[in-house]
Amino acid sequence: MQHQQKYFWICVYGLCTLFLFSILIYDHYRSYSNFYDQLTTETVSIEKVLEHIPICTPKDRPRQRNLLTMLQAWSHLAEQHHIPYWISYGTLVGYVQRRGLLPHDLDVDIIMMSDDTPQLIKLSQLNFSSDYEIKVQPQWYIANHRYRSYFRKEGIHFVAPNARFIHRKTQYHVDIFPAYDFHPLYANKSIEDKQSENLAIQALRNHWLSYPRNWTYPLETCYFSEIKVLCPAQPEKFVATIYGSNAVRKSDTRCVQGRWVAAI
Repeated sequence: MQHQQKYFWICVYGLCTLFLFSILIYDHYRSYSNFYDQLTTETVSIEKVLEHIPICTPKDRPRQRNLLTMLQAWSHLAEQHHIPYWISYGTLVGYVQRRGLLPHDLDVDIIMMSDDTPQLIKLSQLNFSSDYEIKVQPQWYIANHRYRSYFRKEGIHFVAPNARFIHRKTQYHVDIFPAYDFHPLYANKSIEDKQSENLAIQALRNHWLSYPRNWTYPLETCYFSEIKVLCPAQPEKFVATIYGSNAVRKSDTRCVQGRWVAAI
């Protein structure tokens, strides 16, 4: 009788364990499936958007398609995992000028608070996609990127961004740059000296831009080439401060005889 009871409880324990394991597997693949279901339902909209983006060279359309696909995939992933970010740099210029991708742009740029980078580290360790991956700069905690190193054996071919969201096959990527609530030039000083009401990001030529927090917050939902993303509260101020007031109204690049050239 004791042996039968022991066998009974072993079976019960085994079935409970199998049930819990099945729930974990289902939850993992449901999340994985949701990520792809969302992307699949919106790929057609990208093709429609591309019809309104000018081209100049034969390589433009495939590049534009890849960049918008990358941004759309990142947008879904960030929303799914509640990751705060905002579009920035050349991507933000495109939003201000034409509410979408600049025809000649070569990459996608976003910014996150550096303190949120551990969220990316955790996500990079999950098998969230067979097509996409996240690589985090191992020295992301060093505010001044000039003191960071490349880790080429690990596929880390960047130092300025804190991380990259990468398409495994095409190697197109979203650069994820850091913002700080202190000025990085004072990163070696005491915490009391570092605290600031401003935020700081990297500007042009390794210079730093310290700016009012309300330029960024509250983040706003906006549509970049019809893709739902997060934008800073005052995008025009960013563009004018970093690239000059003319960048708010017109592009500094134009198509001449099948080539993109700097506008005079």
